[in-house]
Amino acid sequence: MGRRTGDFRIYAGSEYSSRTVLRFSDDGASTSIVTDSSAGIRDRPDEDGVRFTSGRYGATTAMELNGGPALYVKCVDGWGDGQEWGGYLQVACAHNNGKWIDSSDGWVKAVSRKADPVRFLDKGDHYEIWQRQSGGRPLTVQPDGRLRFVLGATPGKFNLKD
Repeated sequence: MGRRTGDFRIYAGSEYSSRTVLRFSDDGASTSIVTDSSAGIRDRPDEDGVRFTSGRYGATTAMELNGGPALYVKCVDGWGDGQEWGGYLQVACAHNNGKWIDSSDGWVKAVSRKADPVRFLDKGDHYEIWQRQSGGRPLTVQPDGRLRFVLGATPGKFNLKD
């Protein structure tokens, strides 16, 4: 798989979907990074509680998009290739564009200055993501969906999508 040179998304687990891709928290101006099990497109009932599924001409008139903006990143000042690589992650999407991914207190968020680098370990069918170039803490998904690097935790399983 190897080090990424362009923009990419990170998602939890083995199946890419709106619910597994890392995104900004859905509170408007947030810099917190989360997975959101309620993200995606779904039917919305009208004012009378009736669910619309399609209009007269096949248009979906009562759908809504849920979840914060998806996170795209790029690896800056990277090192390594193949099984182990890493660098500083910079936000590469419209929301918080140009900010850096920080995890100095364990919680993953976007900040205005270059922060801790991350390391990707290729495990064949997934990646482990670790804080710092060596040593550090593994990335985990907390029960509330927030991402955190936790010392001694079982590493989460993540994948990348260009």
